[in-house]
Amino acid sequence: MKITADFHTHTRYSHGTGSVTDNAVNALSLGMRAVAITDHAKNHPLVGVKSEKIDVIRADVNAVDKEYRNIRVLLGLEANLISPRGDIDVTEEQAQKLDILLVGFHLTAYQKKFCDYFRLPFNGVTHIFFKNSAKQIALNTAAVVDCVLNNRVDILTHPGFRIDVDYGEIAKACAHTGTYLEISSRHRTPDEKGIEKILSEGAKMIINSDAHKPVNVGKCDYALSLVEKMGLTDEQVVNISDKPVIFRRGLKI
Repeated sequence: MKITADFHTHTRYSHGTGSVTDNAVNALSLGMRAVAITDHAKNHPLVGVKSEKIDVIRADVNAVDKEYRNIRVLLGLEANLISPRGDIDVTEEQAQKLDILLVGFHLTAYQKKFCDYFRLPFNGVTHIFFKNSAKQIALNTAAVVDCVLNNRVDILTHPGFRIDVDYGEIAKACAHTGTYLEISSRHRTPDEKGIEKILSEGAKMIINSDAHKPVNVGKCDYALSLVEKMGLTDEQVVNISDKPVIFRRGLKI
């Protein structure tokens, strides 16, 4: 078993170590049909992609996609969840320049308002030491659900990483919108119980590497072993076969 496309990789445009070409070449060497360049959006401290840089990356991605005709090279961003109201740091106008939009919770991301630091980031800090309370989990979950419902999110990255959530409630929203939930090989989340809850609500999942080095593009051994152990099918995990992956923004790969 292997993944046929990796839709979550980083380059030097944020805090990866390689170029768009490096990621594409490694994906091509593994026989994948597509790879997405999804660097961090602007609220990621120090390395986030500013709005004026999107066009530069777009041109780079287009050039590499044209050069390597045996693989599709896509442009995305990994947006940050920046408020308990589900706000993200990519506007719809910016998103229209992308092929796909990913969103994830990152503990250190700049929040929309100062008071917001005492909500999701605070819950993320307490999560390091012990499980979030029921009230915290409800707040975390509502933020993710609102994010999915109010933004055209294609992939929810590493759900449950650094923060406790109700996978079932998030999966209901994702099933409704057609948003994929990521099985992150890098962060090893969700676990088996989380995956079972997600699939029970009819949501679909996607395996990604979250590679920050070209050599790790397509490296998803942990996630693939979990999929094999649980007996998951290509109807449940969409990028483990040659069937096309259809994204919320209309792209079909």
